Amino acid sequence: MDIPATASDHPATWKFEYPVYHPVDLAAWRAWLAANHATARGCWVVSWRRPSGRTPVPYTELVEEALCWGWIDSTVNVLDEDRGMQMMTPRKPKSSWTRLNRQRVADMEARGRMTDAGRRAVDVAKANGWWTLMDPVEDLIEPDELAVALDAVPAARKVWDGFPASARKQMLFWVVSAARTDTRTMRIATIVEQAAAGRRAAG
Repeated sequence: MDIPATASDHPATWKFEYPVYHPVDLAAWRAWLAANHATARGCWVVSWRRPSGRTPVPYTELVEEALCWGWIDSTVNVLDEDRGMQMMTPRKPKSSWTRLNRQRVADMEARGRMTDAGRRAVDVAKANGWWTLMDPVEDLIEPDELAVALDAVPAARKVWDGFPASARKQMLFWVVSAARTDTRTMRIATIVEQAAAGRRAAG
């Protein structure tokens, strides 16, 4: 498949690891994914930054298109003073789905843009439980074991309740994403211990 001309299309470098690709429009990004989604390990997708005065492909549209092919966005970086970069990679089987991305997938399906590759990523997540794993995290619902452990140490409970929602979500995800019961127990103990000392666990 021919890929439309781009503003920049660099080979992988020691600094960025993945190819650096600047789609001129959404169609170019879709064409790149169609040609590479099954074989590429990732891609730095370049967009114009505001100081450049140029119009970028909207971030939301880039992410929506990635979801159509079973890919997901992650790290942000800077290419130069005029261009920023968003890392896009194939979604791993145990990769959490936010409600926002689930809604985006539904929207893309309704618009006829989803592909079989994107549907397979959804099916895998539904089968292994990661499709809804983030729901209690986004709702700041504490697993029973964590709530009991925090309540048993009032100093830890007080500090935990004072953490910003973003910090609690990070630690809640650390707990619910544990693959083993003993790992989950260890993470809960670490959270309580660190909170009692006035610190956030590094999960």
